[in-house]
Amino acid sequence: MRLLAAFDKFKDSFSANEACSILEQASLEWSDRIEVVLCPLTDGGEGFVDILSRRYGGELTVVQARDSLGALKDAQIGWVSMNLLGAETCAYLNLPRQGNLAIIEMASVCGLGDLSSEQRNPWNTSTLGVGDLIAFASENGADAILLGIGGSSTNDAGLGALSVLGLELKSSSGEMIEHPSPATWNDLSIEKSPKLGRIPPLIIACDVSNPLLGKEGATHQFGPQKGLSSDNVDELEQGMEAIVNKLAKIFPQAYQLAELPGTGAAGGIGFGLSLVGQVKLVSGFDLVTRWLRLEEQINQCDFILTGEGRLDATSLRGKGPYELLLLAKKLNKRTFILCGSCDEEIKQTINHEFSSVEVLEIRDKSLGLNENLKDGPKLFKNRCLEILESLPLECPVSREARFKRIRRLKKFLRPLPRRSNVHRYPVLKWFSDTAYAKSYLWSFKGKPIQSALFWGIWISLLPIVGIQMIVVFFVSLLVRANLPIIVALQWISNPLTMGPIYFADYKIGMILLKLLGVDYPQNKLLSAKYDWSHFTYKELVRLIDTFPPMFLGGSVLGVFFAVSTVFLYKILSRFYKN
Repeated sequence: MRLLAAFDKFKDSFSANEACSILEQASLEWSDRIEVVLCPLTDGGEGFVDILSRRYGGELTVVQARDSLGALKDAQIGWVSMNLLGAETCAYLNLPRQGNLAIIEMASVCGLGDLSSEQRNPWNTSTLGVGDLIAFASENGADAILLGIGGSSTNDAGLGALSVLGLELKSSSGEMIEHPSPATWNDLSIEKSPKLGRIPPLIIACDVSNPLLGKEGATHQFGPQKGLSSDNVDELEQGMEAIVNKLAKIFPQAYQLAELPGTGAAGGIGFGLSLVGQVKLVSGFDLVTRWLRLEEQINQCDFILTGEGRLDATSLRGKGPYELLLLAKKLNKRTFILCGSCDEEIKQTINHEFSSVEVLEIRDKSLGLNENLKDGPKLFKNRCLEILESLPLECPVSREARFKRIRRLKKFLRPLPRRSNVHRYPVLKWFSDTAYAKSYLWSFKGKPIQSALFWGIWISLLPIVGIQMIVVFFVSLLVRANLPIIVALQWISNPLTMGPIYFADYKIGMILLKLLGVDYPQNKLLSAKYDWSHFTYKELVRLIDTFPPMFLGGSVLGVFFAVSTVFLYKILSRFYKN
């Protein structure tokens, strides 16, 4: 069975990459017949650089840049060679097939999630850090720049970034403004610099179509989400209009650009950068669909699992999980959407629109928000396991055949310790409570059996008669091996075979020591020239000297037969299942 894990971030709890990895871990615990394809989603916000760069083996560069309040911090720029991108992706982004693409994430320097609730105020934030990253990429060989602008904390029309790129912002006294946030706009003059506009082609990924100004613009629609009080919305909107008027004196196209769809995203960063460079606005999800080849991945999978932190009205406006539902519906794939919480109205809308979609909340309703966020990964994993339990991993005929194999194996192993009788088995009865509680000791899945075969054969050929049962029990706990099988294998060294095995261990150990240049004295009793007429019981005590070469030889012999047996088991089990 093949599952597609395509999650967005669960904000303030765990990332998209972590969500996909948790599902993969849960599937490995549940069954070794599940393949999980990892396609973490990004809307241009947190994870944009990491997810897109990793897909094509890109490199990451750590750069110092200013955050939205002007303090220095470390941020990453991804570098991907354009010749690795598919033809469809390059055509969509209008990129050549050669050159270096720099990937920048606005949220890494101007992220709303980096600010406390008291610090969130778009009057005081600016996009200086975005300018720092663009300038670094431009100066270090970027032939094009891909900028994700989700999750921003700014509403400055991109003035902060423009000031880094060469736009001169001065106060009425003629001094350069170091932090040009909207709070400085009343006392601001703008001058063009000769170095302005020397940036590579810029592609901006966003999933909103809002213009810069007006009731549907950046300030009215997104200002309150960034900490702007309702009393100040109109005032900041007027300030934005005044800035556009000032910019229009230098850039005549400013009025026209302010009306274009998407220029109101992330507080107008797309508008500002469009004034000085060759900018292309693209849908974040359409970009990710092509970049990760989502439609191809969906078509090749049996089930889809997606989701994000919260499902609300904004989720239906171009966000990744909802767009993924549309693709899954087109390809007739059953989909599970997991979320921290969900508006009941949105849940009903999804259930009405998609017949093969199941919406599941991961939160524990008995806990508060902070506790749910803290326990998010654990709650998410539990819900994933519940989904896996409900999936038809195999057809009824295959399931019955598997059960028959297990029943035959259990019948063959009946004389050995079982979960129900381990408390009566010699030596193991001392640890019966621990053995009973560890379910993997009794599992007949592939990995516990392979571990038992490898470690059981190795230990059986070591010269540790008398303590083998204790050793194999603790080893089975450490390596999660099947206990009945690892115990059964200790009968390889029984009273009939012990002599030949230990003699072979000794001979092989002595040969290896000689090859290693170690002059180890040979035991007289094991020499063909020994005169047994002079035998005394003291000679038996000297057999202790044979332990080091016997242990070395037994280890080598054991590893050889253990690896061979596991390899043979894999071949035969695959043939037998088929």
